[in-house]
Amino acid sequence: MSSLFSKALIYLGLVDEDQPHGNTEHSSGGPGPVDSSQPQRRVIEAPAGVEGRRVDPPSAPRPQPLDGGSGQVRPILPVEAPTSIVIVEEFGDAKVLADRVRDRTPVVLDMRETESDLVRRVVDFSSGLIYALDGTMRRVGTGLVLVLPPRVSLSRDEKRRLASAGVYELDDVD
Repeated sequence: MSSLFSKALIYLGLVDEDQPHGNTEHSSGGPGPVDSSQPQRRVIEAPAGVEGRRVDPPSAPRPQPLDGGSGQVRPILPVEAPTSIVIVEEFGDAKVLADRVRDRTPVVLDMRETESDLVRRVVDFSSGLIYALDGTMRRVGTGLVLVLPPRVSLSRDEKRRLASAGVYELDDVD
């Protein structure tokens, strides 16, 4: 019976399937018990300097540039989108946050009236969400957290609008 290691070597193409993979003799030096259900195999040693066969992976075609063949990399510019304000009252509001971030909408979490245990749970959830999506999250005031999806920024006008709504308290509004 083939061992798992032998099967793995065959699967990876490191040895031929018909090549034996082990020694048919036990450690005592003599032949082991004969199992009539298994075909007998002879051990054939490879000549000196010859190792197992090597299989090179097939070469994949290189993808063609989408810009008509110029091959230049164009930067992705940040998107400026209107911001949603979510007043956190229960943990279900974290799903609302995730849906908005997935739709590439910035979100301000208003947790000024939220109990501290729920604040910790929502901030932990938000941190994991933003880490997974490569976005950003920062405090913009007491009990206020701005959650930005990847490659999304706030314009000055949006910061002013949020400040006039009372949910953006940083000095960089102007």
